[in-house]
Amino acid sequence: MNRLPLKIWFIVSLTLALGAIIASLVYRATITTSVGSMVVIVLIILAILGTYALLLYLTIRPSLKKLKSLPVAILVTLIATGAITDAVIHFFRFVFSPDPHIPFGVIVAALLLAAGFGAYLLVLWVIWSVWRAGKKTPSKSG
Repeated sequence: MNRLPLKIWFIVSLTLALGAIIASLVYRATITTSVGSMVVIVLIILAILGTYALLLYLTIRPSLKKLKSLPVAILVTLIATGAITDAVIHFFRFVFSPDPHIPFGVIVAALLLAAGFGAYLLVLWVIWSVWRAGKKTPSKSG
């Protein structure tokens, strides 16, 4: 089913929202003085751009075959790895900062990091399962 107006609507909405987020992050990057903050911001921007590229790729020409392809698996793995790396950096910078602003902030940050690791492992498992299923060939009997 080809619904071009819906695809365009989705792409425009996504572009505007992610453009606003990236513009905000670029602004924060220009006012930050810490190298750690700059690394976190750059990793977030790269994860957003990677996700955007993947969504565009799948929106323009959706297919299950493309979703199972090696470039998509590599892109998803890179996005997830960048996101979890960013989460770890952010967690340690927050936990070891002189004063976490919220008393339960460390607990919330730890729970979010644990959820991120769980999601990361799930993404890797799904990619591995799809790759392994694609590698299996039917046995010839005979």
